[in-house]
Amino acid sequence: MVKQEIAGYSGLSTDQVGVLRNLLMRKKNELLFKHRNVDEFNLTVEDRSDEIDLANADAVNAQQLRFRNRDNFYEKKIDEALTRIENEEYGLCEECSNPIGYLRLFARPTANLCIFCKEEAERDEANNGKSRVRGRMLSYLSTFSNVK
Repeated sequence: MVKQEIAGYSGLSTDQVGVLRNLLMRKKNELLFKHRNVDEFNLTVEDRSDEIDLANADAVNAQQLRFRNRDNFYEKKIDEALTRIENEEYGLCEECSNPIGYLRLFARPTANLCIFCKEEAERDEANNGKSRVRGRMLSYLSTFSNVK
């Protein structure tokens, strides 16, 4: 089989790009339906008759909100990856413009950094205490984990 390459796709074949696009679409659809029926499990007003039930309901709602926020962030990353596919920029590292390997993209289809730049970013994050993704100081975030 002859490998067909598309300009801008860093050596990914059309088949590989198709597989990765389908994978991204499947993950996006999973996210869309993931929280669809969550409200069925919420307690009704009648079920929350005492303070313990109210506290438990608040804790469950806070946890669901964290999960939804995380999933919303991931959905944005999926949309960005799909846009990069449309613009024929998918598979190229945003830092060094080198190709991102197919196996890395298959394992993490939203990856926008090659493995070398990602490792460097993680080292910088560990040394500087600042996340490149969210731009927040890790020490600032860790103060909330100590609150009881």
